[in-house]
Amino acid sequence: MRSISLFLLVHSALSFTPCPLLGPTYPPFKLDTRDPIIVDSLKNLTESFDELMRTGIGENGPITKNTTTLGMALFSANNGNAEDEPFFWQYHYTAPEYKKIIRRSQNVTKESIYRIGGLTEVFTVWSLLLTVGDKIFNDPVTKYLPELANGSSTATSISHTRWDEITVGQIASHMAGIARNYCSHGVTLPKNISKGGLPDHSAFHLPCCSIDSKCSQSDFIQQLAKQAPVAPAGTTPAYSNMGFQLLGHIIERRTGHSFEDLVQNKIFDPLGLHQTTIFAPKHPKDGVIPVDQGASGWSSHLPGSEASTSIFTSVEDLAIAGKAILNSTLLSSAQTERWLKPVSHTANPKNSVGYPFLIYSGGDYPDTSPMIDVYTLLSNEGYEEGLYSSYLGLVPEWGVGYAILSADTVRPADLNEHADYMQTALNGVITTAVQQAARNYGGRYTSSGTSTSYIVVDYEKRTPWGLYIEDFVSNGTDFRKTLSELIGVSHASDLSIRLYPTGLSEETGSGSMQTFRAVFQDETELADNGTPTCVSWLELDKYQYAGHGLDEFIFTLNAQGKAVRVEIPALNVTLQKK
Repeated sequence: MRSISLFLLVHSALSFTPCPLLGPTYPPFKLDTRDPIIVDSLKNLTESFDELMRTGIGENGPITKNTTTLGMALFSANNGNAEDEPFFWQYHYTAPEYKKIIRRSQNVTKESIYRIGGLTEVFTVWSLLLTVGDKIFNDPVTKYLPELANGSSTATSISHTRWDEITVGQIASHMAGIARNYCSHGVTLPKNISKGGLPDHSAFHLPCCSIDSKCSQSDFIQQLAKQAPVAPAGTTPAYSNMGFQLLGHIIERRTGHSFEDLVQNKIFDPLGLHQTTIFAPKHPKDGVIPVDQGASGWSSHLPGSEASTSIFTSVEDLAIAGKAILNSTLLSSAQTERWLKPVSHTANPKNSVGYPFLIYSGGDYPDTSPMIDVYTLLSNEGYEEGLYSSYLGLVPEWGVGYAILSADTVRPADLNEHADYMQTALNGVITTAVQQAARNYGGRYTSSGTSTSYIVVDYEKRTPWGLYIEDFVSNGTDFRKTLSELIGVSHASDLSIRLYPTGLSEETGSGSMQTFRAVFQDETELADNGTPTCVSWLELDKYQYAGHGLDEFIFTLNAQGKAVRVEIPALNVTLQKK
């Protein structure tokens, strides 16, 4: 992706930069598609794509509007009127060249079926977590595929992969340092091969298991074992379809079921993904097939590719699947939290890799907005997926995501431009979260009886990162001054107290309880004065009194989601909202 402009709420030269905790800067919110902010965001998004398809020119350059057919959707896992729907916005475009080829006026819809290629990997990791859990990630792959170890102990580390040093988790996160593809046919030059400086291909012996061969699974794995490594395991991300072929075999041996049956029974059927299949559907009446089944890659069926590049689906089904991941519909919340975390950096500090996601760090800390991770996967390799491209983006912190599927009549489309548009549109979702937090939590909370304690909660439009405490009085004493002296802030007026949700919550009979932690910062301190330094996580729960952190605040919400009181355990006080 060329740029990430996600969730830029303000842009001003800040003399003070808040240091939020990682994660949402505001509590859970309801997504109401009738909200004027959301309505305007979605209207602008549709108009932007209409203009893009009319002109073929986007903010980052041209797109292939004449040849690229596509479908897109935004989906939400938040409470609100979109929670029971597959998505809350959709857009479909049928390219003129595609209509010429199929000789029909039929337009693509939410149910049109595309090949998603490398996005299959998400379902592979998902199925592994559903059946075994992430405890398997630290196991060596040779524990489940011992054929890989044959001969590797005596071979050189340059010519043969050290499979006993590679873990299952490294394969699932592209950190194994292994070859990209099994038995690749190599590049095809547009001119005579001898003039390209390459030797005759027939001089090389490439033993491969083809679709029609009688290779057993064990034979197939032993062939993979002979591949030379790309890098030592764990040193650098290196994309590998071959690794997911192996992961599929690990799943089969670990569970005793075929990968196809397992994914069907564990994911497709429970979620009602009726337009999703392993390999091409038998009756492709809803299939988006540019050119023909062979040239487009629709009918391509590589041996062992079930777990790497095999899945076909629709925009509707992919949105349902994305929502299910965000909602922890099939996994526990704890497992999902562990799944959606980075594994390693890449050479770009804005990018990390996960299982198997490419994670883009959105926002622009410290200049405009806090960091927000977008878990994405893009597939448009072309060589083995033909003319299809696909893109999935998940934003766990905000419970939203997007799906993009495309088919081209010439070459796989670059969907980065489209993804940038989708992410920018989600700004409205974040603005909604800010406004709801201000309405639901903002106000004055006071004690009852003779004790004089109160806080005033608000949000600051200049730097709308988290709620902040404007006034803080405990037992008739300016508690901001007490905290300043405790922390070492020279002037109490310079102490910033901002509240961030921790995700710890509990349902009550009439509502819920939500825990926040305060981040205390000296607005004049150099480390927090416009620099990238942000170490609030080092200070969590640091200052304690009576066994509780002075930074702990527990809000009680009513059935309508509005805060009615706040408990500050360290001060042994509960304040009622006025």
